[in-house]
Amino acid sequence: MPDSPTLMPSDETRLAFGDRLIILATIEGLRRIEQGAVSIVWRRFKVRVEKALFPSSVFEGANAIARISGCDLGTARNLMNNLPATLGLPLYKHQAQRLVRELSKLQAIARIIPISN
Repeated sequence: MPDSPTLMPSDETRLAFGDRLIILATIEGLRRIEQGAVSIVWRRFKVRVEKALFPSSVFEGANAIARISGCDLGTARNLMNNLPATLGLPLYKHQAQRLVRELSKLQAIARIIPISN
């Protein structure tokens, strides 16, 4: 028997083989996805990590960076071990905001930097 559906799943939820994802979108939005036109253009923000207040902040902060940004764990660990530093990967605004909030919870000081044209 399949699991019951989950409405508005957490950002942390990973899809597995056989899962179905239903997305509500406009026709134009679906066309852009189908044509691969969903580009990095909307990723207009970077995150600068200034300081980690505790050694655990460095370790857990790297985990959060990898999980939220999608970068590999090695890149995230390298960034957290060489503070202050800016994550080179451009992020969507909601992603950057979420990452800064999560790092704050982990006792790391970070801020969002808009990418200029």
